[in-house]
Parts: sequence; structure tokens; C-alpha cells
Amino acid sequence: MKKTLFLVGFFLALTIGSTYAQKFAFIDMEYILGKIPAYENGNKQLENVSKQWQSEVDKAAQEVEAVYKKYHADLVFLAGEEK
Repeated sequence: MKKTLFLVGFFLALTIGSTYAQKFAFIDMEYILGKIPAYENGNKQLENVSKQWQSEVDKAAQEVEAVYKKYHADLVFLAGEEK
């Protein structure tokens, strides 16, 4: 009798516990934010600034590469302290 009551109580506890499970939903933020004009404008501005900065970084990298190549080309002619 005790065993039967224990099993009934155990299964009852399991079923009640599962009714309080968390609920969740998927929210498509891209769809929501796509409907906001300010978000679209902000993304365009951010993209433009990003392209501008990337071109500045590329230009600086090319300048560094040119100086590095010039240094290696002139390395033969430099004295010990100048190297």
C-alpha cells in the first residue's frame, strides 16, 4: 500500500512539475528593426563610415608597405648604425 501511494505521489509530482515548464518564443528582430526607418538609416550611415575607415586603413597599409620596401632596398647602402 505504501509503495503504491509512493508511486502515485511520485508520478503526480512529475506531472505537476512539468506543467510549470518555461515557455519561450522566437522573435525575429531583423524583421522588427527592418520596419523602423531610423534603423535602416543608421545602418546605411554605419556602412558608409565603415567603408571610409577601411579605405583609410588600406591606404595607410600601402604607405607602410612602400616604406618597408624602400628600407629593404636601401639596406645595402646604410651604415651599421643607420640600420
